[in-house]
Amino acid sequence: MPRTSSLMWIDALTRSYVLHRPMDDQTDVGKQLPQIEADEHLQTKAGRVGEKLWSQQDTERAFLNWGRFLKDMHGFGQYSEFTMSKALYDLEVPKWSLGFRFRLGFIGACSVTKICEFFARCKDGSDILIWSNKYQQVAVDKKTRQPTRMPAWFKDKYQGTGCLSQAMVLRPFKKPEVTFCHPILVQYSDIDEYGHANWSAYVKWAIDAIHAAVLPDEQIRSANSQTKGGRALRGVTKETLGRGLHKFQITYFRECLEGDKVEVHLWVDGEPDEVFCCLVKAGEEICQIKLFYFRNNEVESS
Repeated sequence: MPRTSSLMWIDALTRSYVLHRPMDDQTDVGKQLPQIEADEHLQTKAGRVGEKLWSQQDTERAFLNWGRFLKDMHGFGQYSEFTMSKALYDLEVPKWSLGFRFRLGFIGACSVTKICEFFARCKDGSDILIWSNKYQQVAVDKKTRQPTRMPAWFKDKYQGTGCLSQAMVLRPFKKPEVTFCHPILVQYSDIDEYGHANWSAYVKWAIDAIHAAVLPDEQIRSANSQTKGGRALRGVTKETLGRGLHKFQITYFRECLEGDKVEVHLWVDGEPDEVFCCLVKAGEEICQIKLFYFRNNEVESS
């Protein structure tokens, strides 16, 4: 079963690679598709990545002039929608080498949406989509760490050139009184270069909590989780989880730091293959996630 955190790390490294490699050091960029995009093949290009370190000036010639953008502000994750195909769980589909396509989605007043798609190269030479990610970042002032407006030069150059007509939004949902609550402590290994919990940590906590919820009650108690999962997650079983995660949508509201205590609240509202998750720190919601598992008739192999 693929690890979601591994997919997210591959996705993040790929985006970093594209956004820091100078465009004049790339090939086949945007020649066949109308939107601004970059196409690469990880196996054929990976050897070159480690051979050269690019300067700040080099990265200002990268896709979306991202080096210039980062000189004045941070780009913090605000929203992500990961979609995994059935091919990801199919053992007959080779997972190396991987191809990827990276595109600009949309530029808003304070945010930019990017789309990253990963393809497996089949034995017959064809490519099959195995997962995609719509990732939205908000511009953040380096001193105040608060959202700020996108740079004027960035909007003037790129606004209207993406492949989406609007920004991505996960409509907020209300946490019910009855949930399965799984406590976690933010660890050093969860922290990234910005000094807060990495974007993948939140999804890992949610998935760990879901798996804890289907354990026998005595094991749940030993993990200090509240034993309300039977009611809050009615219908979610090991069989549900074994069919594989199809999609998750996540919105980030606040950051987490090392040593923070976080409560992961889970529940279902209707279909047992759709799990709602709300992360709470010091009584404040810091993140919401909605996870969709494959249904019986939606996956051929796992």
